[in-house]
Amino acid sequence: MVHVIDTEFVPPSKRTQYLNDIVERSPLPLIHFSRASLQHSDFRARFSGRMLGDAFITRLHANAVQLRRASPEISRRPAGTILLALLHRGSYEQTFDYQSPFPNTEPGDFLLIDLDAPQTVTFTNSALTTCAYIPRSYFTPFIGDASFMRPVLVQPQDELYGLLVACFRACVALRNPSPTAAEAALKTLAHAALMAHGLNPEEHDDLQVSLVEARRLTAEQFIASHFDDPRLSAEVVAAHLGVSIRSLHLAFAGTGEGVAARTATIRLAKAKEMLLGCPERSTLDVAISCGFNNLSTFYRRFSEAYGMAPGEFRKTVAPLQSRTASRNKRGGHADLPAHES
Repeated sequence: MVHVIDTEFVPPSKRTQYLNDIVERSPLPLIHFSRASLQHSDFRARFSGRMLGDAFITRLHANAVQLRRASPEISRRPAGTILLALLHRGSYEQTFDYQSPFPNTEPGDFLLIDLDAPQTVTFTNSALTTCAYIPRSYFTPFIGDASFMRPVLVQPQDELYGLLVACFRACVALRNPSPTAAEAALKTLAHAALMAHGLNPEEHDDLQVSLVEARRLTAEQFIASHFDDPRLSAEVVAAHLGVSIRSLHLAFAGTGEGVAARTATIRLAKAKEMLLGCPERSTLDVAISCGFNNLSTFYRRFSEAYGMAPGEFRKTVAPLQSRTASRNKRGGHADLPAHES
């Protein structure tokens, strides 16, 4: 189920009631919208979210919005969740009742905060943020019954930033996973957040396991964004992660695919997409665009993976795909828009 909250067509005089009512019925924690911001001509708040296991993933577009999570809201409805948020655009100011505020945020910044601690966030410049509201139970085995977790701002230059964001994006990208798969992904993300919070993985076996998984996710996302480079290799990936070749191979040990095989799988999947989606591009052009600098190697790898040569695949599968799309269109079937990462 997709939850949507949008104030675009709500008159200023009705915004308070609209937001109070709809937030009350949503998985979001109880929050207070500043009256001053609600009356602002540039005010805009749009949440679109969905459940991922027992967590809630949202995309928030906010401008001239001030949200406060104060003691009355916390007492009335404790959230019991830790918020992880990745800022894509704009900025926001985060202040706390119990410590100094964060410096001005910039796109790319990653925030970890406990929603049962008093705080205020003010969004400006048409901020766009992806948020994950994760149950505190994922963190409790490591932090115990502490009243609340210390907030952390993780920035691109920080050591664990890449691993944390890779785990976050992997969670956001999941669509209709099994309960077991959703729980595993959220567990890895929570553990990466705990490491960014200062826990040493060498002192916790569970964190050590999640660190290995986080490295694999980071490596896969790096491969997926550099698949077109024929020089891409295990050495290049390991250097990007800042780990040894041995550590990189260990990260893939449980997947049934080594680094080279996974790279080839990603390249072939991209090639299949191009063959179907870009009929004007030649097979040679597709091969080069997917990081294959040898056409015969591309033909051999593609045939092994899909049971036919690239040209035959394009002639056979493209018409079938077109007919299926036409039937779905006539039947009125449409996918929900993807939740961006």
